[in-house]
Amino acid sequence: MKKFLLFNIILLISIVSVGKIYASVIKTNNINSEYNSLTYNKSYSTNSAIVDTTNSNLGNSNIVSVNNNIKIVKKPKGETYKIFMTKLLANSSVKNVSPDYVRHFSSLPNNTDINLQKNLFDIKAPVVDNSGFTASLGGSSNIKVAVLDSGVEYQSYTNSLTGTTYAQAPALSNLNIVDPYNALAVYNNQTVNEYSPYDSMGHGTFVTSVINSSTNNDSSGSQKYGVAGIAFNTSIMPIKIGNSNGIPLGAELLGIQWAINNGANVINLSIGGSTPSSQEQNLIEQAISDGIAVVASSGNNGTSTLDYPAGYPGVIAVGATNSTNSLTTYSNYGCSSDNNCQTLVAPVGYNNPLVYQQSYTGFGSGTVSSFTSISNQYAAGTSFSAPQVTAAIALYDSKYGVQSLNVINKALEKSSTNIGSATDFGYGLLNINSMLNISPSEALSTTTFNQTAQAYNILSSNGTVFTEGNFNNYGGVNTINQNYGHVTDIVNTANNQGYYILTSSGSVYTFGNAQFFGSMYNIPNPPVKTAIAMVLTPDNKGYYILTADGGIYTFGDAKFSGSLYNIPSSAIPNRTPVALAITTNGGGYYIVTQNGAIYTFGNAQFFGSVYNIPNAPVKTAVDFQITPNNQGYYLLTADGAVYTFGNAQFSGSMYNIPKSSVPSNVPKSLLLTSNNSGYYILEQDGAVYTFGNAQYQGSIFGTSAQSITGN
Repeated sequence: MKKFLLFNIILLISIVSVGKIYASVIKTNNINSEYNSLTYNKSYSTNSAIVDTTNSNLGNSNIVSVNNNIKIVKKPKGETYKIFMTKLLANSSVKNVSPDYVRHFSSLPNNTDINLQKNLFDIKAPVVDNSGFTASLGGSSNIKVAVLDSGVEYQSYTNSLTGTTYAQAPALSNLNIVDPYNALAVYNNQTVNEYSPYDSMGHGTFVTSVINSSTNNDSSGSQKYGVAGIAFNTSIMPIKIGNSNGIPLGAELLGIQWAINNGANVINLSIGGSTPSSQEQNLIEQAISDGIAVVASSGNNGTSTLDYPAGYPGVIAVGATNSTNSLTTYSNYGCSSDNNCQTLVAPVGYNNPLVYQQSYTGFGSGTVSSFTSISNQYAAGTSFSAPQVTAAIALYDSKYGVQSLNVINKALEKSSTNIGSATDFGYGLLNINSMLNISPSEALSTTTFNQTAQAYNILSSNGTVFTEGNFNNYGGVNTINQNYGHVTDIVNTANNQGYYILTSSGSVYTFGNAQFFGSMYNIPNPPVKTAIAMVLTPDNKGYYILTADGGIYTFGDAKFSGSLYNIPSSAIPNRTPVALAITTNGGGYYIVTQNGAIYTFGNAQFFGSVYNIPNAPVKTAVDFQITPNNQGYYLLTADGAVYTFGNAQFSGSMYNIPKSSVPSNVPKSLLLTSNNSGYYILEQDGAVYTFGNAQYQGSIFGTSAQSITGN
């Protein structure tokens, strides 16, 4: 997808007024009270308050303790909310008071037909993206995923208070259930036998199915229940915190505390509300400090402000995309007032629904027609983007052992597929297989392009250097005597604190911390001085220069392993070289010729070439890049096509973009991200195209471009 600067100013004002609170008439003991700062537009609809206090009495007999410091206090019958809150605020043992806000589930009804579970293919879930089914694709039962929702129908259940029977979801019949809890029953002081987290709505069952549906459980190898779960071997901790009336904040707090106390590794919160709560934030901070990944839906208001709890710092906020990798019209994006921003997105859709899972019949239309009938349903909303990320984290912890949240966030950042601006999409579109291929050490590495750079340098044809992203600009050769030839290549140093510029005369110019080791310009009688390309040695203590006759010149500690110049011309149909690449350990290199042939020297391994592909539309090679582990490579041709060999992963090409969307359609240079999950293509007109997890930082569109570089 081509990136252009686009400035959209969208003003979306959503005001919900449930009641008017005149906080100014309340006299307090100079405590920090959220109640004092309420405006007319702050809403709540429960008859309770959330109180920070260690006092378990407060002159009220109806109190539920979340923990030693947070209490849910129910308003006495017949007492106005104003008098109730005034009494609490006047109590000297009370540190803070807030209304018992109501959160809502982040789902939307939808009646459109869907082609089953398209989302699993879009996010490259191992269950569908790996060839051949194995149980290990579903993760480990040692990982506990807490689903705080409307409950989960993992068993048949009859509510003794109402007589209503709730059917078991067949696809959830084989779940490994750990520490189930009905926080809503505790919140409402229900009888002990109603503490099962049954689902009276269908929302939580659907969310859980996204994470963990029984998969490949038919002896014939087919999916007996029609749907697959992403992390189908992990353990589910079902915690009921709400129903069709919404989620009282107090019940949510009880649920979070339960998950913390019972060793959850990941907490999924497919809920949202516009009002923050200090108690909610404090508990979530406690969970995060305990190493629990907290994933929440961004919200369904279509605004540039995240809902809460997604808006709290440290929470992984997940938005929703459609089948064209655009943000859905309902998905929230941007940041919250607490400066937590959209982390990433997952595909859900709306008019083109992408998620298909088990729930009560009629759930997708917004009406549960029968609590005894469960079938495969479709639904939309950021409620169902969040559990896709939750499942990805569960799989990552299953593969590598429970990881720190820093590792989890870096792995998500490096693996997500860039599909647009960070404001809308955060890191980008969830890519689970890519995430699972990034080890914890690689996730924390400071040498990979995707982590430290997220930027690149572009060399224009006149010698000017444009730095895009967080790179420094140290100058160019546009101010240097052009009698020394035209520019042909730019190469960054390993730490991105400098770069080299090569000219056709063989001159080497150093900028920043780049060290000069000599140049062809200083060699008296080379056969051909026309320099084409330059690469650095791994330790930045030398470099190679490739010339137009296929010669290789070494400087510093660069080791000579041969060149095209030393190969008889009869063995090279078209010996015009276009690209040079060095292996990671510096023990060999590749030379690519214009006809798409690839020549290996030293320890470089041959995996194939465009020259050997019979029906390639255009074989004229333009540029070449090696994968980080030297087990594959990419070749860019003059028609914008990208060819992959060995373990190189194809993520798209200019060849697949409609010609009307590509002004010049002449590719110039290829740049690979270090984790082998994406790449950039620089066009002759200065436009930059991003594929896979390559993140767009800008272009010089309209300026003649020569080369792109980054680490």
